[in-house]
Amino acid sequence: MSLASVHRRRRDLRLLIGDGVCFSLMTGAGEWQFVLFALALGYSEVTSGLLATVPMFIGAFVQLVTPWGVRRIGSLRRWVWMFAAIQAASLVPLVIGASLGSMPIWVLYIVISIYWASGYMTGPPWQTWFTSLVPSGIRPHFWTNRSRWIQGFLGIGLMAGLVLQAGEQAGLPLIAFAVVFGIAALARTISAILLSRHSEPNPGLAKKIEPPTPGTIRRLFADRRTRGLLLYMLAFFLCVFVTAPFFGPYMRETLGLEYWQIMCVQAGTFGSKILFLPFVGRLARKFGPGRVLWVGAVVTAPAAAFWLISDQLWWLVVLQVYVGFGWACWETGSFLLVFDTIPEDKRTPIMTVYQLALATVMTLGSLLGGGVLEWLGTGMRGYAVLMTLTSAMRLVSLFLLASIEPSGLQLRHRARMLATRTRGMIPGWPAIDVDVVDSDERDPSR
Repeated sequence: MSLASVHRRRRDLRLLIGDGVCFSLMTGAGEWQFVLFALALGYSEVTSGLLATVPMFIGAFVQLVTPWGVRRIGSLRRWVWMFAAIQAASLVPLVIGASLGSMPIWVLYIVISIYWASGYMTGPPWQTWFTSLVPSGIRPHFWTNRSRWIQGFLGIGLMAGLVLQAGEQAGLPLIAFAVVFGIAALARTISAILLSRHSEPNPGLAKKIEPPTPGTIRRLFADRRTRGLLLYMLAFFLCVFVTAPFFGPYMRETLGLEYWQIMCVQAGTFGSKILFLPFVGRLARKFGPGRVLWVGAVVTAPAAAFWLISDQLWWLVVLQVYVGFGWACWETGSFLLVFDTIPEDKRTPIMTVYQLALATVMTLGSLLGGGVLEWLGTGMRGYAVLMTLTSAMRLVSLFLLASIEPSGLQLRHRARMLATRTRGMIPGWPAIDVDVVDSDERDPSR
């Protein structure tokens, strides 16, 4: 590799971290405040909670044009930074609405739908572009290092809670939201500028991206392991989003937490991720991303039910530290498995379809959760049922995770072994000697 190539790669890695830092600052200061903003405008808990998913579904449907658009423009870099800039611009109407003190709910839903659509349009092309910027040999280490920066600045973004608290005490709660949304828009603008300065080592890759036609989708999803991984991830997020959109309303309205207290609870998660990510990265390198994903899935499964143990602030913070470790494992394992499992020339159409499916299951999960709260009420009884339900669903989803062997605990293999040996011990049944390891489990590269 030439000296110029080494310099370019190091510059790209620095820019990737800078972009991630600005993106996470936008997420913490802006995206995570959407539901609280709707509550501050006077809308109900269910209406506000659904703001976290319904615009997401609309945006995911719009982003289906991404593969066609990338091929038309002919550059992954140009497409990504352009829509990052549009996402930054979509936050400006929220600044204006908060400054004016009101915003119709239909306008709020449209603006946040544009936010999600533009964000989704950057996702799959960026994932395809990322593999050309970061060699596979350093990818796990770089990803965990970048993730630590991201989680740190996500925590800084969540300090918007202090701004909101100060605004409420000063009698200017909506002006405080205008400030934090303005910070979020500025951060994403800087992110778009950094994206525009990345190199594009494989400029012809954009022309190779296939549009997600029905025939292409059937062919791309024919691989069993790709299909199994994505189906499990969809099932997991369906379970998560039964409760996820309603934690904000639960903390604010039912538990009566102040903004600074909500910030402390959220900071427990992200501080924990920062602390554990180096350890998780070492686990991924030593044992593989599949086993790390299993750890995350098992740890996070009962987490929602643990909220019912106590409503004391110290307990909620400790619980989120535990949850942060689980999410660090789950996110690292799933992210690396996507890169290991899906070839880069197929990643954009596959992940474009996946994002629509993901937004769909998130919306279905939130509608299920909203239906439970409408039926049982938004008191402790309704939330207790909701949190127990989502934990039970996550435990059931572990069976789907077994379908992506040999990355995990080889549950199917062990079940076949047990069945075979049990049959051999039953009087009158012939003992059989079979190789119960299937071809997919023999070949971990599949």
